[in-house]
Amino acid sequence: MRCKYCNIEIGCQSKVCPLCHEKLHLPAELDMPHAYPQKPAGKHPKKRKLFSARSLYLSIALTIFILCIPINLLTTPDLYWFAIVGAVGAYGFVLLHHTILSNNSIGIKIVWQGISILVVLLAVNFLLKKQAPELASTWVWDYGLPSILIIASLVTGIYTSIAFKFWNNIIIDALGISALGFIPLILYAVKVVHHPALSVVSACISSVVIIFCGILGRRTLISEFKKKFHF
Repeated sequence: MRCKYCNIEIGCQSKVCPLCHEKLHLPAELDMPHAYPQKPAGKHPKKRKLFSARSLYLSIALTIFILCIPINLLTTPDLYWFAIVGAVGAYGFVLLHHTILSNNSIGIKIVWQGISILVVLLAVNFLLKKQAPELASTWVWDYGLPSILIIASLVTGIYTSIAFKFWNNIIIDALGISALGFIPLILYAVKVVHHPALSVVSACISSVVIIFCGILGRRTLISEFKKKFHF
């Protein structure tokens, strides 16, 4: 039958048009195949899981973190090391949930890893401000963030060169992660970064990955941009 709104031919039994999503009115005598297999009439009993890896990890991590707070306040009240325990525990959950057990693309996994590692470094920096203020000036931005972005760009570039058969799924992620490698130079321009050596290295590696994707994956890149932006 045809949809009276967008005039496309529909070859399956459906209540809505797959193109314009308007309701369709099928004649009762019309015999058409279903778009998807029909679910069996009988109900299948669901297997109940006693626990999952995520819930087990959360239980252990939260228990350790809560126990560390009174121990910290009673033993070293001027040194809030429980913040590092909490940050490491949060990183472990991100590693488990968004990387190991996740079906996300390689780009999303790398972004989650980078953000969580940066949070851990900031927690360490917070502790150093209490213990050794002279060491807690700008090391996170001078060395920590550029190192994270260098590793992310290298991993993305290596993975892209190996998995060139699957460029349709990863080339946009590779370009996005590589573009983040210029952030340290921007922070240096606004006086947040004071030692720009690693920032320059990060920008250079990002440039190489972007050139690599732009030259070797030009056709795939154009095709993916057309799909995403509909032009």
